[in-house]
Amino acid sequence: MKGVLWCNGVLPSDSVIDRALKERVPIFGVDGGADKAKSMGFEVSQALGDMDSIDESSWGDNMKTLENQEMSDLSKSLEYVNSIGITEVDVIGVEGGDYGHVFGVMASMTEAPLGMRLRMHFESGILHLSSPTNGGFSEHMPLGQKFSVFALTPSKRTTVIGGKWSLDNEALSFSTRGLSNEGLGDLVKVSSDAPLAIFVSESI
Repeated sequence: MKGVLWCNGVLPSDSVIDRALKERVPIFGVDGGADKAKSMGFEVSQALGDMDSIDESSWGDNMKTLENQEMSDLSKSLEYVNSIGITEVDVIGVEGGDYGHVFGVMASMTEAPLGMRLRMHFESGILHLSSPTNGGFSEHMPLGQKFSVFALTPSKRTTVIGGKWSLDNEALSFSTRGLSNEGLGDLVKVSSDAPLAIFVSESI
């Protein structure tokens, strides 16, 4: 089952919203993201989080308080939607704020439930989670399509095929080694024994 998490960052553009909401799926607001989605005319199934940046009076029973202060609202929301059967998630409203917020959004990928397919939508492209439990990454890319591969935790065996530069069961750590690869007009496949973040640029 698919779902969308709308975070409390800068309002996404119409193109990002269209990209993430190709199908009619339930939308969950992450704290103040619920108010922002509602302000743009979208129906929000539930508001999730610690509710420190939301107008609680407007949500009533459509509000689920997630208390754990050792995780971000986004990470807690990923756990919650997974618990109700949503295993494929598109996240929008993730841009803006200080760099602590930016890194926190990306770090939440390491806390995603096992098996979850996760995509974070930025104005300049999509950040995909590829893990040993979610089937890895596979996508057709036009010739010259830019993509980058980052190890979220140290990997002993990472494989990248279909790009200008390939890896064959090689070690990969959080570094710039996988930065700025390019598609060859065919299928790009990435697999690893560790979680990876794969950023696919919106433009070639």
